[in-house]
This record gives sequence, structure tokens and C-alpha cells, in this order.
Amino acid sequence: MNRHRSMAFYVECLLLTVFLLGLTAVLAQLFSAARTQALEARRLTDAQRLAQNVSEEFYAAADEADFLRLAGLEETDAAGGEVERTGPSGESYRLSMELTEQPQTAGRTVTLRLAVRTTAGEELCSFDFVRYWPD
Repeated sequence: MNRHRSMAFYVECLLLTVFLLGLTAVLAQLFSAARTQALEARRLTDAQRLAQNVSEEFYAAADEADFLRLAGLEETDAAGGEVERTGPSGESYRLSMELTEQPQTAGRTVTLRLAVRTTAGEELCSFDFVRYWPD
């Protein structure tokens, strides 16, 4: 009788151990997925804030040369270029900017295509901003 009790105790301990190992595996996967989603959310938030800053520079500029100066691009790159900026979280991002213009009757419509990428080259998002500049 005593032997059956000790055997039942060992079986119960074994089942409890298996249950705890399974629970640990599930929780590890859950926390790993949460970390991945948090990293993606942080990067998207940084990208949105950097894009907002560039759009404000674009709409505040008097002309293309002024925008290129504000954005940190060389004035020889009138069609755009690439700059590296640090996001609010401290991570660095590459911002690709491309300016295209369409002549109008009295001025021109300029489109800024902005792509925000990680330093590894993964594109996070892209935006198009349009504005009118008189001649």
C-alpha cells in the first residue's frame, strides 16, 4: 500500500513537471511575439514622427533649395537624395527623398516621395507630399 502511494506521488510530480514545461514553452513564445510586435510598433512610430518632421520642412520651405537645406540634402541633388536621421527612440533611419515637379500655368506642383528605411535597408513606410510653389 505504501509503495502505491509513493508511485502515485512520483507520477503526479512527473505530470506536474510536464505541465510546467509546456506552460513555460507557451509563455516564452508569447513574450517573444510581444517583443517582436513592440519593436515593430516602435519603428513605425519613429518612422511616422520622422516623416512628419520632413513634411513640415517641405511645407515650410520657400522653394526647393530651401527645402533641400532644411532636409540636410546637398543643393546639387535637386531631385532628392538620402539622409540619415535618428528617431525619437534613438535608432537610426535612412530617409530617401525624391522630388518631382509638374509645371502649371503660373508655378509648379512639386511632389515629395519619402521612404523611411532602417539602416539595414528594410522599408518601414513611404509617403507622398504635394504642394504648389509659385514661380
